[in-house]
Amino acid sequence: MKALKYHSAWNVELREVPDLHATGDDDVVVDIRYCGICGTDLGIVSGNYPVAVSGVTLGHEASGIVAEIGPAVTSVAVGDRVVINPTPYCGRCRMCQTQRINHCVNKHGTESGVSYDGAYADRYRTTSAFVHRVPDHVSLRAAALTEPLSCVVAGARKLRPPSLTANTYVIGAGPLGLLYTWVLSLKGLTPVVVEHSPARLEFARDRLPDGTGAYESLEEARGKFFNDPQAPLDIVVDTTSMLLEELFPQMACGGTYMSIGLKEKRASIDTMLLADRSLSVIGSIDSLHGSFVEAFHLITSGRIPAERLISDVVPLEQYRRGFAALGCDIDTRRFGPADQASCKVLIAPGDLSE
Repeated sequence: MKALKYHSAWNVELREVPDLHATGDDDVVVDIRYCGICGTDLGIVSGNYPVAVSGVTLGHEASGIVAEIGPAVTSVAVGDRVVINPTPYCGRCRMCQTQRINHCVNKHGTESGVSYDGAYADRYRTTSAFVHRVPDHVSLRAAALTEPLSCVVAGARKLRPPSLTANTYVIGAGPLGLLYTWVLSLKGLTPVVVEHSPARLEFARDRLPDGTGAYESLEEARGKFFNDPQAPLDIVVDTTSMLLEELFPQMACGGTYMSIGLKEKRASIDTMLLADRSLSVIGSIDSLHGSFVEAFHLITSGRIPAERLISDVVPLEQYRRGFAALGCDIDTRRFGPADQASCKVLIAPGDLSE
């Protein structure tokens, strides 16, 4: 079978590797149909987020069809359409027992696409607790967005708006930015999206919840959406991780700045303002207890129009084109803003008709 292997920054290759089979009693082997390109993958390939083990197969946002199961598996059967939770946790360490499974201390060697072979491949092997049957009315393309939505659900849980009228800004109109906009809207807030890329902004505008908006700059959002050039910043979700130092002094009293981007950026803030204005600065990554199941419900119930956020589907053999659509050009070793109307890009190892 084919698998996309990571060796070092900008050094990835599509290789033939031995087929995967069910070897343990609880094993589930999935023929992968779709696997989304995540910001984590972009950071790993470009060297901006050097967490992956050399030799690992990349990819973790996946759906597919069960190919083999171990003798103890009863929750799924061969032929079932499934979505994969790619982040196993031990359930025993202090992090797991205090509801912080995203920071399980024993996850090294189990984290898909980082320390365990992931899903940019024809097949993926996991265990029965980490696959969920996809209902017939939901496409495998839509199901592949469950994992990123799970991360968004986990982050949204941390936000405690002072009021549902709070001015809420989402910086960045990529997949996580749009998913945060939808989830926060379902919580009763009315977010506004800020995106500098004209192509990405145009894609986003037709895919936002009713009542929300998308603008090219923070100034435009304040003036046109809130009708106030000095509109307060009550909640900011920054998917770029670049703006804390700039926006912190502008945060309204009791406001919250959340950073979810995985780019290194040093920032200095005034700790007197932190206390005097009752401000919160928080970060979020990965899934928490129950967030994957909650995200799966939001997709299968139609509350989140996941498939509408997919901008491209490319065969596994054309993975370079998929990465380039998101600004990560492997051939020229350049990583920058996307210059085309892109959002979620899926890699398709299997049948594109599924």
